[in-house]
Amino acid sequence: MADYIEFFGFNDNPFRITPDIDFFFMSSVHQEALASLEFLLESEEGFAVIIGEPGTGKTITIRKFISQLPENVEYAYILFPNLSPEEMFRAVLEDFGIKIPDNATKNKLFSLLREFLIKKKNEGKKIFIVVDEAQNLPVETLEELRILSNLETEKEKLLQIILLGQPELEKKLNSPELRQLRQRITVLTHLRNLSKNEMIDYINYRLAKAGNSTIRISPSAYNLIYKYSEGNVRLINLIMERALMSAFVKNRHSVDKENIKEAVNSLNIEKKQRKIYPVVVAVFLVFLIAFGTSGYYLFSERIDSPNQIKKQEKKATVTANKLNVRILPDKNSDIVYVLSKGDELKILGEKDEWYRIKYKNVEGWVKKDFVRKSNEQK
Repeated sequence: MADYIEFFGFNDNPFRITPDIDFFFMSSVHQEALASLEFLLESEEGFAVIIGEPGTGKTITIRKFISQLPENVEYAYILFPNLSPEEMFRAVLEDFGIKIPDNATKNKLFSLLREFLIKKKNEGKKIFIVVDEAQNLPVETLEELRILSNLETEKEKLLQIILLGQPELEKKLNSPELRQLRQRITVLTHLRNLSKNEMIDYINYRLAKAGNSTIRISPSAYNLIYKYSEGNVRLINLIMERALMSAFVKNRHSVDKENIKEAVNSLNIEKKQRKIYPVVVAVFLVFLIAFGTSGYYLFSERIDSPNQIKKQEKKATVTANKLNVRILPDKNSDIVYVLSKGDELKILGEKDEWYRIKYKNVEGWVKKDFVRKSNEQK
């Protein structure tokens, strides 16, 4: 990877997948989202909701917002929220650094949080909670958050809540069970994909930010990038990363449509269905680390080699109370989701002591020991 960075004269990787606020691109829709969050903070109203498909920039937008907060604002950030009300309270308290007594009941947890909020309000602090991937929250937990948002003094609220999620979150919020919560939402913002012109500006912005604004990208290359990404920021990053690697191994400082075609083929992006799940992203990054510093870059191979994963389509059930879904088949890999006991999932493949699984719209890896195939005896 070092040779790749040096070859193009970059001081950083311009198209890394992980959100980096130093590379935050202020499109019109992201500017609107930031302005909406700032309004929420100033108005001290209860709820803000940001809706967007995967890869539209929800997480980097909230991180940009957080990076600009004044010193009198504190927050808790909940990332894997498939949590019961009690588990949510615990997660929030732990993120605020509050010691939780052993065997504390839900009422005790609520009381501890209320005491903390009153204390911070008396100190002149503003407190809010961010829940990322909030479409995974159970209805009962969302309702508890509404009740939590009711906490207030005689003059003002003690807490504000920001929910980030995919379109499924908005559908859930429109359900009859959450009618009262829906009425509390002050800010509702939808993030969309970039337009073609915004995409071109985005690519050039990141190249310049990384230290090289002289790389030429042909008009036909831009057309193909937009055709296959549809302006989705995550897909743009993936395609551009691979396209630059293609140019690198050919010893070229420009990107044309052939580089884009090689990138798209290596990522297995289809014209009608352009979903690239987190596991693909992670394997891609590992692939770059392993092979990016040499000319041996295998554009013809799929992300998941048949030699590495035995493909199968079987169902299984989670047997553990909680089971982490990880990006890679490694216990130290990042967690993308938390499954609960009884969740039914599809097995896509296996490697050593790991299953590659799909649960709803989530793909990743789980330990074999904590799931039971449908054809296995209890």
